[in-house]
Amino acid sequence: MQSRLRKLAVGTASLLAMSTVLAPAAFALRQGAIFNNPKGSYASQYRLQLHVERSIRATPKGGTILVATFLLDRKQSADALIAARNRGVDVRVVLDGAIDTVHSRRLQRVLNRDNGRKGQQWGPDNSFVVQCRGACRGGGHNKNMHSKFYAFSRTRGSNDVVMVSSANLNRGGATLGWNDLFTMTGVNSMYKTYKRVHDEMARDRKVVPTYIVKRQGRFESQFFPKKTGGRAGDPTYQALQRVRCHGAQGGAGTGGRTKINISMFYWGKERGNYIASKLLALDRAGCIVSVIYGAPTNQLASRLRASAHRGGINLYDSRYDRNGNGEVDLRVHTKYMLIGGKYAGDPSSWQVFTGSPNWVDGSLRGGDEVTLQVSGRPAHARYMKNWNYVRTHGARKIGR
Repeated sequence: MQSRLRKLAVGTASLLAMSTVLAPAAFALRQGAIFNNPKGSYASQYRLQLHVERSIRATPKGGTILVATFLLDRKQSADALIAARNRGVDVRVVLDGAIDTVHSRRLQRVLNRDNGRKGQQWGPDNSFVVQCRGACRGGGHNKNMHSKFYAFSRTRGSNDVVMVSSANLNRGGATLGWNDLFTMTGVNSMYKTYKRVHDEMARDRKVVPTYIVKRQGRFESQFFPKKTGGRAGDPTYQALQRVRCHGAQGGAGTGGRTKINISMFYWGKERGNYIASKLLALDRAGCIVSVIYGAPTNQLASRLRASAHRGGINLYDSRYDRNGNGEVDLRVHTKYMLIGGKYAGDPSSWQVFTGSPNWVDGSLRGGDEVTLQVSGRPAHARYMKNWNYVRTHGARKIGR
């Protein structure tokens, strides 16, 4: 299977090298969410990375590709980005400074070869790789560049494309975790905001403001860090404050009760605990709260388990040690929250919150992160289908 996919990728790249026509219909870009299956075939495991790589290969000469990913260790991704640069695409990549891989170094050698000459920071080809020394836009060397977004001026028949994901361009994101990626197409003002943020990240120095909110249609993007506000100013906590547990209508929720479904990787510390407290309070108020966790702190896991054993929240543990070496090698790496029911005064609301931030302090006030909120029943239904699949095929029930 892997060899067939490589041949297919090579064939697609050859077609694009000969002309700037659209990619084959089978690779036409579709707006919406996709998910990987780390327990499936190569194509299922690497579905998100292949989606990004096909879009890189389909970006025509004169186009721009923006990549922000915590790490990059995948040869095929580096190959696709180098080939794009070689055919005249502006390829601009921001990585975390603490991560070092063979293929990220190779990408830097090629894309940065002409940089710094004749007073031009990025060189004549406008392509570069930057590894931030900490949080790119927020300062602080003990923080991370943790965003995962991929933006294209034009690709696969669409202009102004933005992809927000929980996955990096790496092997672990395909084989060790359940991940998601949401594609927006034709979002001109949203693309411009992502480009602005990426430009700021590439300069690797503190900016003001660091927290930016951009809305376009049913989409809202939030860029972090948000250094002020504490719990009351936390956008996730604010979203939960807008929830009412009774009065859901129009097919949202169940039996008039609002449903909250969560799939969260790293969760704990001060921020994780006040979010957990709010969720437990909503459960007691009559909401149907269901959680799949991947890497909670022991203290946070104990709180959630205690509620589940009392018959409170519905709780599922996604952690598995598949090779028996005593270490977890499979779990959810997604960071999404779904709300279906009464929200912000709307009794029939469907909301998806996804992106790169974990529910810990640093993801709010420290590192570079992005959250995407998508309103509407189709997106919510797509994520609920994934949530139910992972619950059934990738998690164990805790409590009653």
